[in-house]
Amino acid sequence: MPISLPRGTLLQIEAKDPLASPAVNTLGWRNITEHNRSEFAVDSMRIEQSQRMSNGTLRKFHIADKKRFGLSWSMLPTYRTLTVDGYWGAEDLRTFYASDEGKGTFRIRINFAKDGTNQSSSGYEEYTVSFTDCSFVVVKRGIQAHWNVSMMMEEV
Repeated sequence: MPISLPRGTLLQIEAKDPLASPAVNTLGWRNITEHNRSEFAVDSMRIEQSQRMSNGTLRKFHIADKKRFGLSWSMLPTYRTLTVDGYWGAEDLRTFYASDEGKGTFRIRINFAKDGTNQSSSGYEEYTVSFTDCSFVVVKRGIQAHWNVSMMMEEV
């Protein structure tokens, strides 16, 4: 039986549900599991052009600041039926990564729960991102495999 987390899930991806039938499969916000998730890294990348002038001064042109997101899970169950919260497991993430949606750009929502509450209807930070790196390693096989999953996404 899935549990409900007091502050909700940290990450949501706007995608079609890989387990839904094609007739009713529409885009929606899919919760990503918190099951054995490690820290969620948010790094900033500054895109700029700098040039040293002939008199020795430095001239910089700031173009944009973009974010890079990194997260991983250890011993993540294959299917959402065995994750602690019932949200997307390793197979859902793998299917999304291999899909046309995962090969292009997609939207994510991050719930930092800044005011300490579950921000299920508002308070999310939304970004348009694409995968820069993703790995799926089978750690344990049995009735259901468990995976170590790692992914990096970059704001477009």
